[in-house]
Amino acid sequence: MILRTLLIAALVAGTLSGIALTAIQQLQVTPLIVEAETYESTTDHAHGSHAADTSSADTDDQRLLLSLLSNILAGIGFSLVVASAITLSSQKGWRKGLLWGAAGFLVFFAAPALGLPPKLPGTAGAPLLDQQLWWISTAAATAVGIALLVFSRPVALKGIGIFVLLIPHIAGAPLPEQAQGLAPEPLLQQFIIASTITNAIFWLLLGLLVGHFLRKLDDTSPK
Repeated sequence: MILRTLLIAALVAGTLSGIALTAIQQLQVTPLIVEAETYESTTDHAHGSHAADTSSADTDDQRLLLSLLSNILAGIGFSLVVASAITLSSQKGWRKGLLWGAAGFLVFFAAPALGLPPKLPGTAGAPLLDQQLWWISTAAATAVGIALLVFSRPVALKGIGIFVLLIPHIAGAPLPEQAQGLAPEPLLQQFIIASTITNAIFWLLLGLLVGHFLRKLDDTSPK
């Protein structure tokens, strides 16, 4: 019964959060990506603008559909993580869900973004494998550090938690040999801010919905 409740809450909350994330991205993030892509394709436009114009509608529809599908799947996956954490901690309800959503934002976006901020098309980066390894290690260290700070009582363990949080940033994120990008700096800053706000809304909404549905399903399930 607990597993069924967890799965249903994760599916519903993840789907709704994914749909909301897609809608916000279309308003705040996607226009900036499209604008950045114009700096990549300046040469291509000079050779065949008509062909590009006739296929732009199909490309936009495909982008929207793929974004919606990937966001829903990601929302369900992250909801399973949050729902499992809430269930194990016996902390249900939308208020507790908000806190777990905030923790998810810190672990999976904010902490990694300090070293590897969101990038626009045409922005140079370090080798992909190096970035992925640093991202995973930073997310893991942040999760462990937050857990030690929040759930441990001895001061020594809390101190270890702070140290674990800092380790990836002391080591430093992998950087490209030459920092360069085709898009102007103001556009990149707008993109980073928009991505941060969008992800914060997504995680807080996800946590709120997971906590709410876990409590609601638990209250209505047969004892």
